[in-house]
Order: sequence, then C-alpha cells, then structure tokens
Amino acid sequence: MAHLTKDKGDLAVAKAIAHLLEHNIHVCLPLSEHLPFDLIAVMPDLTTLKRVQVKYRSDRGTGSLVIKFEANYYDSKHIYTKLVDLEKIDCYAAYNPTTGRMYYLNVTEIPEGTRGMCLRLQPTKNGQQRGIRLARDYEDPQRIAALGDIAVYPSRYIDSQTHLATAYVETDLLMQGWYTCSPQRWDAPFDLIAVSPDMLHLLRLRVGYGSTDVTPYTDAYALYHPDDKSVHYLSAAHIPREDRGVGFNLHPAMSSQLETALAG
Repeated sequence: MAHLTKDKGDLAVAKAIAHLLEHNIHVCLPLSEHLPFDLIAVMPDLTTLKRVQVKYRSDRGTGSLVIKFEANYYDSKHIYTKLVDLEKIDCYAAYNPTTGRMYYLNVTEIPEGTRGMCLRLQPTKNGQQRGIRLARDYEDPQRIAALGDIAVYPSRYIDSQTHLATAYVETDLLMQGWYTCSPQRWDAPFDLIAVSPDMLHLLRLRVGYGSTDVTPYTDAYALYHPDDKSVHYLSAAHIPREDRGVGFNLHPAMSSQLETALAG
C-alpha cells in the first residue's frame, strides 16, 4: 500500500535533485533515513557542501506556501512537536506542486525561535509589501551558496573492488558513529561524504581497495585492506605534496579511527 506522505516527500527530493543538477550543483544522498537533512548539495567547486532539508509544500489554494521548522515524533499515546535544530541544516528546499518549482531558504534567513515562514506565490491584492516574502525571490538555487568556479578533475573508472571497499568503509563508519552520503548520478572525485555524529561536520572521503590516487577534492582517505577486511584512514592534510598515491606501503601510520586520523 502506498504511503501518500512518503510519496510526496520522495517526489520533492527527486525534483530537488533534478533542479540542482540543471544548475551544475551535484547531490549526495544519505544511507540513513533518520538524518535531519535529505541530501547534501555539492557546489561546482566540489569543496562547498550544504545540508539540505527538502519539503513538499502545497499552497492548498491559498496562494502561499508555509515552510515549518518543526519535527513530529510519536510514542504509543501522543504526537509531539518540537523545533528543528537549525544548526544541523543549512538550507530548506521546498517543492510546490501548483507552480512545479523549487524554492530555497537558508537557515541564516530564519529569525531565532520562528516556527515557520510563509512564501507568497502571488503578490497581495492590496499591494502590501512590508513583511511579505515573494516565492519568486527564492527560486535560484545559488541562494544555497555562491556557485564559484567549476572544478575540473580527471574522469575515473570505479571498478568492483572499489565498490566493495566503499561498502566496507560505510559499515566501518557507521560502527564508529558516523553517517555517510553517496554521490548521486555523477562521477565524483570522492566516494563518500562522512557526516560526524553531531551532524555538524562533513568530510569528503576517497576510498581505495588497498590504495588509491591522490586528489585535491578530498578531506581524508579510507583504505580497505582485503587480507583482514580492516579499514584505515589518513587525513589529506598529512600527505606530502609530492605523493601521487595513498597506500599502506607509503603511509604505514594510517589510523583505524577517522577522528584520530584527522587529529593526526
């Protein structure tokens, strides 16, 4: 049996992905369904990452759509509502089925303690402008972040061994309390985005099956060792400039913990 609310949410996410790709903004999707955001927007510089919560918002014939900054949770007796922790989100992307458009609202534009904001699809009949937010002013996805320069990187072939290594790295990160997001419909120079347990830090990871190439578009490297099925990490900041590859034979001091590797 279809779940109408989930279907609408899935449609909104699909619309957001298509709209962002049209504007050269790539997307990474989380493995978990329980994160406070639905996707990570990767800006064209491949360095700027933004956590985006996607909403399906009908205007219900009112000419306005309301974006609520609340979350519902349940127990056996009640439904509870609480304010969303906006420190764990960078932007809202709202899809309106009447206009068929996406609208982007940065959390920096939300006054503290606000439970919702209204975007008008049409100007008011009496011409009022003060305190009115027109939805058309929120259509540009560049509102998420400045597009900047488009990164140029060599294409890469991802073989079955790298896919296997990535699966093991995801498992290892989850066991360490981290979350993961994977590139969606694009050939990224990194294989995963690792999300810290507090949801505040995003790290680009390049994965290797024993070894991998060095790339400027990563924050850390994760190598899978097939002999003992272990995973080890190395911060990109600790790799000498002259190194073109990362491997156990070149970097024996790699850490089994991501946070330890980042701290050096």
